[in-house]
Amino acid sequence: MDFSRRAWGARSSSPCSRSEMVGRSGGRRCRRRSLSRDVRTVNAQAGLLLIMVTAFAGCSSMQKTLVTSQGPAAIKGPIAQPVWKVGNEWAYRYESPSGTGTFVWRLDRIETLANERHYVIRADTREIFYRIADYGLTKETLDGKTVREISPSTWRFVAFPLSVGLSWDMKYVEARPTEQPENVERRCVAEGEEAVTVPAGTFATIRVVCNDSRNNSWVITVWYSPEVKHMVKDEYPVRTGGRGSRELLRFRLK
Repeated sequence: MDFSRRAWGARSSSPCSRSEMVGRSGGRRCRRRSLSRDVRTVNAQAGLLLIMVTAFAGCSSMQKTLVTSQGPAAIKGPIAQPVWKVGNEWAYRYESPSGTGTFVWRLDRIETLANERHYVIRADTREIFYRIADYGLTKETLDGKTVREISPSTWRFVAFPLSVGLSWDMKYVEARPTEQPENVERRCVAEGEEAVTVPAGTFATIRVVCNDSRNNSWVITVWYSPEVKHMVKDEYPVRTGGRGSRELLRFRLK
């Protein structure tokens, strides 16, 4: 701020006009007028300074309010089935007794299988086919060869509209090239809402737990986020012992 030198008592070259400087009384009147003007100037500038300080304080307060995170907002109402778009990406970090690593799921294309449209998620040379109608898993391929097939394609870890308390049952046959076909029965329950923190951030989620319907053994727990339009975390038992998990690193939605 450029304060006037006069306001701080600096000497002026000619504070009065010639008519004001005539006579001693006139000189005294000039000095009184000059002092009065100086006081008004200081008061005005002090007022301006106070306004600017108040404004800066208000801006600082507003900036603090904007950057302060209050956590994810609670989920309101049932979650509608999302619409995925080609180019969507979800990057995850996985951890299991056998090791750790990262991978990226990318919606590569939409393809028709058995007269039904499917989302095709690609991760390197692996492709996963989800039926668009209900996100049921149909099959997986690796290097173009089928490594897992589900019939009918009813297996899904989330159902829509999703809300706490919702449950769904699934029966299907799972076939793999190197194994005998397996009859599978599963039941999933949306147990509750939960704020989950992963490398990608903190998200409001619904926690879904899926068990084997025949012996009630645990199959998988998934934390689904409507913001991400996918899971942000899951945990599952490993056949050789222990458990594995995956956490969202980042995501991009078209």
